[in-house]
Amino acid sequence: MRYYLILVSSLAIILSSCKINENSNRKTNRDSFTVVFYNVENLFDTIHEQGKSDQEFTPHSKKKWDTKKYFHKLKQLSSVIDSIGGSDLPDIIGLEEVENTAVLEDLVKQESIKDANYKIIHYESPDFRGIDNALLYKPNSFQPLFQKAIPINMPDSINMMGKHKVTSRDILYVKGLVYGRDTLHILVNHWTSMYYGEKETISHRKYCAYVAKHQIDSIIRANPQANVLLGGDLNEDVYGPAALGVMNPDMAYDAPKNDRIYNLAHYLYTVKKQGTYNYRGVWGTLDHMMVSGALLNTSNNIFTSKDNAHVFNSMMVMNKYNNRNGKGIRPNRTYGGNNYYGGFSDHLPVYLQFTIKP
Repeated sequence: MRYYLILVSSLAIILSSCKINENSNRKTNRDSFTVVFYNVENLFDTIHEQGKSDQEFTPHSKKKWDTKKYFHKLKQLSSVIDSIGGSDLPDIIGLEEVENTAVLEDLVKQESIKDANYKIIHYESPDFRGIDNALLYKPNSFQPLFQKAIPINMPDSINMMGKHKVTSRDILYVKGLVYGRDTLHILVNHWTSMYYGEKETISHRKYCAYVAKHQIDSIIRANPQANVLLGGDLNEDVYGPAALGVMNPDMAYDAPKNDRIYNLAHYLYTVKKQGTYNYRGVWGTLDHMMVSGALLNTSNNIFTSKDNAHVFNSMMVMNKYNNRNGKGIRPNRTYGGNNYYGGFSDHLPVYLQFTIKP
């Protein structure tokens, strides 16, 4: 009898261990890989950081940003991440508009995504508001080999707007292995906003694009078959002077060349008719995904296609509007000015699904 009880107890422990392991590693399918880019709209904590203009996201500001609202936003964002890509959590998430490592640590601990055991890559950038780019990755499917922040040091001719110095977020560059095999180069971007005016800041976004393209060209010169993925909020549409003019993407998705870059957001916008941002009732695609030609080549060990590029436009992240700009749906954001809506973000995430050959 005692032997029987010991045997039953042992089996229970084994089964329990298997269940724990199953829950901590939801993704077991190694023939696919998903990358997300998401501007999470001012993911700030509630504490003012000296030297940063983050006072509006504190409890005593007009926004009355407090702990309850902060953790509600974390729950909202984690529910979006949990909903992308079907039953498997995304492998990599490039984030824009995060304040620091602490908010990322709070995000990855959220109940709906904690099983992924996401690891964090983040550097502080010189943005005057204190917002940065970051990368979350699942260690069982992506192993970083090299990482750095690529600074955007504006030339003297454009680095001032009146008395204000123009700063932009560093580009986050991460090189790593997908399932321990194929190298993937990722660049997370958040180019200069139109805070000082659309036309007035064109040269700043063009310089951001120049820095990004220089990095991509360097990678491809070193390895013409390199797998390169650039994504993030470029703060202009697919026809913009930086995204189109400087990056100079190719549109021949079905006849890819290894030395060219292809903007899949252009396909999302022009063919799928999908946007990521709604400004005064007009949809635009500010959030881009550009890939090197190698990643569109089906003979590659890891590849994707224009049809595997998506906007996460589920109604769960939308709300309805009816105002002077018309009526329709738009992203359900956290704030509109100082008005608290309790939503997710003013941007929709974009994501790209890859096929992995055995």
